[in-house]
Amino acid sequence: MAAALKSVVATGVSGAERLRTWLLAQRWFSGVLLPSMPRRLRWTLRRIYLAPLDAAERMAGASNETTPARSSNFTGAVSDFKASGEALRQRLVDQAGLAPHSRVLDIGCGLGRLGAALTDFLDENGRYEGVDIVPAGIRWCRENISSAHNNVHFTLADIYNKEYNPNGILKASEFRFPFDDETFDLAVLISVFTHMLTDDTENYIQEVSRVLRPGGICFATFYLLTPDIMDRMNAPDATYNFKYRFGTHWATSKAVPELTVGYEAAYMRKRYDAFGFTSELHPGSWRRGGGADGQDLLIGRKLRADSVG
Repeated sequence: MAAALKSVVATGVSGAERLRTWLLAQRWFSGVLLPSMPRRLRWTLRRIYLAPLDAAERMAGASNETTPARSSNFTGAVSDFKASGEALRQRLVDQAGLAPHSRVLDIGCGLGRLGAALTDFLDENGRYEGVDIVPAGIRWCRENISSAHNNVHFTLADIYNKEYNPNGILKASEFRFPFDDETFDLAVLISVFTHMLTDDTENYIQEVSRVLRPGGICFATFYLLTPDIMDRMNAPDATYNFKYRFGTHWATSKAVPELTVGYEAAYMRKRYDAFGFTSELHPGSWRRGGGADGQDLLIGRKLRADSVG
């Protein structure tokens, strides 16, 4: 009986998550409806939609203490915490040279999906540091994720962001990462620059350059805009419409630009170059109506020790 109930709940939860993923890929939803909503309403509706899924899993005994509640998830389209973290770990192995001895900095670590995936991957010489601006996310990570070698750590950066931390006290444009120069082999920023404005983004790129060793990798995702993409913004299968221009970046919302931010591709590659990185672009599926999870990937390799912009 218990097994049957778990199966029914799993089917229902899976269907609800598929619907959510489908909605996030629809232009009328992500490009029109969400940007038009007040921030508080967006976050309230997210919790209202996801909370019953948490309740159903708890009643069926299908919840897992090592997996965060769906209603506390603030990281977009991630629906399977464990599988998503393992998939990201494999991408980093394949595309960024991640190894058990790597020193990894995860900026915008969210609820720790990468950190959790590295707890049994890193050896005693490896290190993971996760940083995020959402206090509740860092609290959850500290309370629920631990590693055999005590080399997985989480830090709160109480930075103001109009969408994700409106009560933050620090400026992203002035924030200095709390790590020494040339500490890390790999910096990971998944859907971070998609919620940051120009001055903030430039400072983060410079800081990543500072804390990476020469030869280190910056693995970051963006919405990178080119003339042909801008021409396609009105196409029926376009997920987003970046209709508000703020200099070198564009946004879907004028009231809360940090909701979804796109950058001119040429500009961003120039900034990588200015801070000592090569730039290798891997276009994402969002360009073809593939939804929010298929962002562009820009892999940078640090060529020099300085970080002069």
